[in-house]
Amino acid sequence: MKATKHFKLCCALCLSLICFYSFAVGRTRAGKRNPRLIVSFYSICCGIDLPAKEKLDGFISQYEKRNRKRIAKSTVHWGKEGEVDYCLPLSNLSGKEQRRFISQVRSLLRGSKQVNIKENEACQSEQPATR
Repeated sequence: MKATKHFKLCCALCLSLICFYSFAVGRTRAGKRNPRLIVSFYSICCGIDLPAKEKLDGFISQYEKRNRKRIAKSTVHWGKEGEVDYCLPLSNLSGKEQRRFISQVRSLLRGSKQVNIKENEACQSEQPATR
């Protein structure tokens, strides 16, 4: 009987921690939500993959026209060779639209060099400073 009570208590505690964690995921230290999608154009020596950046700009423009929805983005320039992050909250899209948009971006940039695609992470300007 005691083991059953302890088991139930442990289950309730674990469930509470899982709920708390799922609520906290996707938030930065300031309490803001992380962008849904970050596309980072980086350089190793000789500038970013400019054709890939132009492809993404064109895709976003066409998506906005085709779907009559504006895609908000902030750009963070962070390097000496044109490095830039596109931080896209996608908050005005439904969950299904977000997944489809992200899938299309990944497909579009699949063969591109020097491009990182991340989801639900802090933007370059919002990341804590490293020491």
